[in-house]
Amino acid sequence: MRTLLERWTNEKLLKAKGTFTFLGAKFNKELDDNRTLSQKLRVRASTDHIHTVLDGVKRYIVCLENKKCSCGQFQLEELPCAHTLAALRHRNETYENYYSSYYTRESLLRTYEMPVNLLPDESKWNVPQHILDEVVKPPMRDKRQPGRPQKERKPMMK
Repeated sequence: MRTLLERWTNEKLLKAKGTFTFLGAKFNKELDDNRTLSQKLRVRASTDHIHTVLDGVKRYIVCLENKKCSCGQFQLEELPCAHTLAALRHRNETYENYYSSYYTRESLLRTYEMPVNLLPDESKWNVPQHILDEVVKPPMRDKRQPGRPQKERKPMMK
């Protein structure tokens, strides 16, 4: 398990270091996909911060002040959905103030900068005697077999 964590941490750190956009690669791609989807949407402003976004016959309400969209994606992912990006484009505003700081490259680098502590060879471990004396028993087995129990049939009388 430790080896797997070491490998994952190293791979993710290298990937984060190889990212040259402000957001991590995965989040930058999702934002680009949402930006493409937002191009076909129509926007009607209700106030400075509240917009109605029309996607064919569907209507979505976007509140930029509270960072909410009626589709729920904006609140859940803390990354602007297509509806939010359409409202931002309508206002000639950029998306920089509308995503979570957790998605930035710097945040990703901080996440993976802490190393997984390596263990020496098992022969070099210093294990206290009371731990060595512990006896671990296997779990108790359930006497029932898995699945539906057999139906008990009563003998017929003649």
